[in-house]
Amino acid sequence: MINIVIEVIIRTALIFFFTFLVMRVRGRRQLVQFTIFDIIIIIALGSAVGDVMIYPDNVTSIVRSMTAITTIVFLIYFIEKLLFKAPLSIGKLIEGDVIILVKNGKLIKENLKKSKMTEGELRSRLREKNVEHFSEARIARLEPDGQISVKRKKRNHRVK
Repeated sequence: MINIVIEVIIRTALIFFFTFLVMRVRGRRQLVQFTIFDIIIIIALGSAVGDVMIYPDNVTSIVRSMTAITTIVFLIYFIEKLLFKAPLSIGKLIEGDVIILVKNGKLIKENLKKSKMTEGELRSRLREKNVEHFSEARIARLEPDGQISVKRKKRNHRVK
């Protein structure tokens, strides 16, 4: 019994971190409003909870599932605590960093490439923010949750 519990803890931790790595490499394009961490939690808990509800105990044991769920919860707790105490670079690794896509009205192509977004996709997302041209933006950022945030340039109004 104890061997099963240890095996499930190790397997769950390995898959959790492997999934995290794969999702970080994949990028943020599809992750609007969720961080990579949030999506991994949803997938991991969904799988651990779902299988035991559907399959009989001879296929997926309740003990294995409970061990996996407990391991995931402890991993989440550990990682969240680490984020609050960690140097900024570890937090950026886990949650992601802001990528500046437009600065002073100019597209930063190397950052666009890093974000795995096309220029057309960026233009479309900027139009959702009522920005028709890059020149209208003082700064446009791709946030860690996949959202685009924009600060518009101040408009010059002449008073006659």
